[in-house]
Amino acid sequence: MAIDFTYALPYLLLWVAFGVALLTGRRFLALAFTALSLAAAMGAGIVEWAGLAVLVLFAVLCLAAVRSESPSVIRTLAWGIVVILTAALAINQVPGIHNVLVLDGVLVSASSADFTLYWNYDKGFAGILLYAVCVQPQGNPSWRRAILATATLAILTTVVAVGTATAAGYTAWDPKWPAILGVWVPANLLLTCVSEETIFRGILQRNAESFLRGRVPAPGLAALLVCAVAFGVAHIAGGTTYVLLSTLAGIGYGAAYYVTGRVEAGILVHFLVNLSHLILFTYPFAA
Repeated sequence: MAIDFTYALPYLLLWVAFGVALLTGRRFLALAFTALSLAAAMGAGIVEWAGLAVLVLFAVLCLAAVRSESPSVIRTLAWGIVVILTAALAINQVPGIHNVLVLDGVLVSASSADFTLYWNYDKGFAGILLYAVCVQPQGNPSWRRAILATATLAILTTVVAVGTATAAGYTAWDPKWPAILGVWVPANLLLTCVSEETIFRGILQRNAESFLRGRVPAPGLAALLVCAVAFGVAHIAGGTTYVLLSTLAGIGYGAAYYVTGRVEAGILVHFLVNLSHLILFTYPFAA
């Protein structure tokens, strides 16, 4: 499943921007690679001028929202518009952005429903920018403790979420090594897990905990549950069963962030749950 390099380059540059933000914490270097990605997306026809205007505005507002020297009213207004634009980008509602169709109605296995995959540039751009500008820097927990907690929560979340899905008949046991892994892994890890965990854990859960501190007895746990429900509701297009399953999974992802204080823990748990679903069960769900 080869993808033309012209279309792949914008996403590769988003990967570089994420790596720079993760490993060095240098915000403006990460922004430079994000800008290069945007230029490549323009060249590939993925982003048109209308989309460019929105993405540049989004970047400017993200910077304004975290600029401590700005008046509080400016920061509040910037955050409000960032939230609105994030939602629009995440559900592909910004004009002038044409996401790349990679898989169109393929069968991952004989017992699975058909599966369509887009490389969503709008959602990926939003996630990487928010990660580089609004989430970093983060805390520095004990890495041994963080790795142990992440591995444990990945197993527990998979057992609970995918086990519940199987009990409900949404999925079924179906071990395989699917041919789509080469295009699925980078898309799911970067464009789904990084973006969604940055939004729901790095932005929403962290700020909800700050807001609830002093107002409820356990602000961290309350924020975790609120954001898990919000994560579930965000998947309403998949139906009520999918909302329930996403909420259960969101509790696991939120717990990873709560225990470690790092968005990357939620990203890894999210990805390992999704990967286990793909390799071991019917994907995206039973036919």
